Amino acid sequence: MKKIILYIFFTISAIDLHAQTATLLSDGAADFLRRSQLESKVSSSSSIMINSFSSNLLGIDSLLDTPPKMFKLAKIKVEVLPLNRTAQFNSDIAHGSNDDAMIPSKGMQWVLSGGVKLGWNHLELQLKPEYIYAQNLPFETFPTEHYPLFWQQYYRWLNHIDNPENFGNSIYRKVVPGQSSLKYKFKQWEVGVSSENLWWGPGRFNALILSNNAPGFLHFTANTTSPIKTRWGMLEGQVIAGRLESSGILPPDHYRYMDGVSLYVPKPGNNRYIKGAILSWQPKWTPHVFLGFTTVNYGYEGKSASSTMGSLFARYIMPKDKAELYFEFGRNDKMPTPINIATDNGFPRAYVAGFRKLVPIQNPADQKYIELAGELTQLQLPTSTATFEGQSWYTSANVQHGYTNQGKVLGAGIGPGSNSQNIAISYVHGFTKLGVQFERLLHNNDFYYNAFIITNDATRHWVDVSTTFIANYKYKRFLLSSKMGFIRSLNYEWYILEGQGYFKNGYDVFNFHTNLSLSYRF
Repeated sequence: MKKIILYIFFTISAIDLHAQTATLLSDGAADFLRRSQLESKVSSSSSIMINSFSSNLLGIDSLLDTPPKMFKLAKIKVEVLPLNRTAQFNSDIAHGSNDDAMIPSKGMQWVLSGGVKLGWNHLELQLKPEYIYAQNLPFETFPTEHYPLFWQQYYRWLNHIDNPENFGNSIYRKVVPGQSSLKYKFKQWEVGVSSENLWWGPGRFNALILSNNAPGFLHFTANTTSPIKTRWGMLEGQVIAGRLESSGILPPDHYRYMDGVSLYVPKPGNNRYIKGAILSWQPKWTPHVFLGFTTVNYGYEGKSASSTMGSLFARYIMPKDKAELYFEFGRNDKMPTPINIATDNGFPRAYVAGFRKLVPIQNPADQKYIELAGELTQLQLPTSTATFEGQSWYTSANVQHGYTNQGKVLGAGIGPGSNSQNIAISYVHGFTKLGVQFERLLHNNDFYYNAFIITNDATRHWVDVSTTFIANYKYKRFLLSSKMGFIRSLNYEWYILEGQGYFKNGYDVFNFHTNLSLSYRF
């Protein structure tokens, strides 16, 4: 309780004109933009499945009737971008996802971001760096008490992905380019270089291929800025090519040996590249259906071996019913197609599926609703596939850093081999949202089946059960987004205590997690 009281005090004292991770991808603003499409306030020709800070900001300004204040310096248009700050706290262990450049840490952490946009003819320069500060207090990770055999299995994953549980045990400070870019815009197209986060696909809580779970990476982009009308329907797309960075953090107990052989295999020092594409198609015969695919290829510069993954997705919006359904299905070994999905067996796959429904409260003209929503994410591989050494969603035998940037997964924040089930109920009116979200998160079940199935112990699954309260509110040019979660980690790090017979006492940990964000639009 003392930790909670101290957090609330320091959070309130930290508020000035700042807050939420400045991506506008997973906070209340992005959710409001997508929800507004179900109320017919956003064009139904837009799939809202190719997202970035700059694209979402345009929609938010229009919906909230808060046009940016602009002025000119000679022939250059100057726009002051929103000033943002996010304060995040974990009481006992690291918890959080879709949090951009933040790190997994215990204690207090915050991000500060602001900037300007400069425009001249078709050129546009956006400067919006981010400063991250974290107390980064020590917390429990994979127990040294685990048997050597479990550590051997654990290193099957550590040697195929760069995804540390923590980033040291001292104060963490870093400045990153954040949501910055230089682009040339022409009609419905733009090309340029950017470090913006990208969110691809229909998922609201998780995205299989690209999300804002990891820091944005420097990349070239060529993309549409609005749907392009063709004889077959509306098209949106993006092509990227960029560079990924490592965390530079060695895995835990990397000095361990078994039978005279080191468990740790050093990762190459080569730079990594990523290239990918997404295409969304709205058939003219079904105006509220969006179909599409994503594909990415990543590897080390100077090496021929690489890895490919991708997904097929669909989203169906029902403006009259104020509802949506969506689905994304992916492969971790190649770009999926309907043919290879139907004919191949035992391939590594994952999916995201969800729905949302707005139920009017009394008079529909009041635009007040009860929102019912749910989403399932499964990254656990088929059991037969999971027996392969270290193979899991986002890991790679060819690229030892896996599908990561700066130590964090580029896709779904729940991580390799994990599954989650989310259900939420909320009151919504415009930007205002008051609700509660329930989640069950099963951590890396691929590792569980490799490490613990031989013990015939079905009690070791590491499961987080959480209840999170959500509150979003707008006041003039201020946007407030907040979350307060209570998480119970059952069998934390797959660890159990001594017990009698078949049933043993699990090592359970309670964590209080909260995120408070404030944004001011000049």
